[in-house]
Amino acid sequence: MTMVEHVGFRMFVRNLQPLFDIATFDGVEADCREIYLKERQKVYEELDKLPGKIGLSADTWTANGDAEYLCLTAHYIDDSWQVKKKILNFLLVDPSQTDGDMLSEVIMTSLRNWDIDRKLFSVTFDNHSMYEKIVWKIREQLCQHRFLLCNGQLFDIPCAANLIKMMVQDTLEKSCEILHKVRESIRYVQCSQSTQEKFNEMVQLVGINSQKCLCLDNTHQWNSTCVMLDAALEYKDVFLIFQEHDPHTGTSLSGVDWDRVSALTTFIKQFHEASSIFRGNKCNTANIYFPEICNIHLQLIEWCKNSDDFIHSLALKMKSRFDEYWKKCSLALAIAAILDPRFKLKLVEYYYPQIYGDKSQKCIDTVSDCMKALYTGHAIYSPLASHGSCDGSLVGTDSRDRLKGFDRFLHETSESQSDLDKYLEEPLFPRTVDFNILNWWKVHAPRYPILSMMACILSMMACNILGIPMSKVGPELMYSTGNRAVDSYRSPLRSDTLQALMCAQDWMHNDFEDAKAWPGSTIFALS
Repeated sequence: MTMVEHVGFRMFVRNLQPLFDIATFDGVEADCREIYLKERQKVYEELDKLPGKIGLSADTWTANGDAEYLCLTAHYIDDSWQVKKKILNFLLVDPSQTDGDMLSEVIMTSLRNWDIDRKLFSVTFDNHSMYEKIVWKIREQLCQHRFLLCNGQLFDIPCAANLIKMMVQDTLEKSCEILHKVRESIRYVQCSQSTQEKFNEMVQLVGINSQKCLCLDNTHQWNSTCVMLDAALEYKDVFLIFQEHDPHTGTSLSGVDWDRVSALTTFIKQFHEASSIFRGNKCNTANIYFPEICNIHLQLIEWCKNSDDFIHSLALKMKSRFDEYWKKCSLALAIAAILDPRFKLKLVEYYYPQIYGDKSQKCIDTVSDCMKALYTGHAIYSPLASHGSCDGSLVGTDSRDRLKGFDRFLHETSESQSDLDKYLEEPLFPRTVDFNILNWWKVHAPRYPILSMMACILSMMACNILGIPMSKVGPELMYSTGNRAVDSYRSPLRSDTLQALMCAQDWMHNDFEDAKAWPGSTIFALS
């Protein structure tokens, strides 16, 4: 934006067209703010009319090295059963006041300004001790006003992509010595044409016919480390022979080292496969995460049994980090899977005995009880319930009615079969490659007609659960080990101007790409 004030630019434009009226920096800023306010009103009205709940995610951005910004994004499923996400605020944060109390109040103020504090269903933050305090403060305020269902058990949802990135970082940090040896071995082979030719001769001698090429990784992209290790393993036997014939190879890898490289590669490939599935999810709904997270859980349990001290200690460290995540969001993951007509409760009944052993039935019962409580909560407290139901159990209820407890009692003790029971008893839907769960719910919602309004209780529950942003990282940042940063062109701007640019760009791009863009993708990429 400051370009319009540059002497060279103004001379260039004047030479092209002397009569052209060049905009000023202040004028461009004013235009940006005007567009921002106009688009903000559209987003406000959309959120106000939203029948379901909203999931909130938060990201920290850096600018000019020291400045920090908090980016708040709303995630939801609209009344057309489309996943949407809108940036709400891009706020400058004082680095000296980044404590839980201050940031929680900043977030709550943002929610109140958008008038969506009563609609908040979940928050998805990074796994960081600072965010734990923020989540606790926000949940406490919302529970006081009874805005949260199930006493907030489904409120705190750590980012799945962030969990994977942290476990990968744990793996790489623990394996730094072995990684150094692999890099130095590859670097030596590629140091000259003669050593490369000698290595290639040994490849032919050993009889390796691989299309993979030795390459060094980018330390800021952990998927490239996976590629490097995977290729190096293909030439393991060649490296061992090469070390014997060339005393100048420097750092060498022993047979035990190669076994650990193999285990290390298996670890990272497991995470890479999981992240690829997350990124490839067309509608980025919560239901797909349960089987993938369970598979990681089972793999960690297996790795912890390894007799090798290196692998065992590494697996224990990852398992400890994973357990913190699982404790917070296993319920939400399981319920999202149950709301997938291809799985329902059967998927939970399949995985839990493998994870919990003899305690599995108790854990399954906990999930089932939470599912029923969530359904009842939607039936009693949903704004739609105030319009009545076809069976008469909720007729005449009002959000200010003091007999809500009695209504809940009638609903819970009713002998009529609920939509939840009907849904769970129906046969599983066939698994197909092109299955879209939101389309399924859009088509099948009328089959559960407890409410005669625009959505029924069960479908509203599905809308809220499936709309939880289990992961908030865009595809281009999935493998990055760094933090998000505002580019050098926008960093010097005033904080309110930067917020106007970031938000308006997101909203307008979303409107333009709504029909074709993948909803889980990041709207813009700033490096």
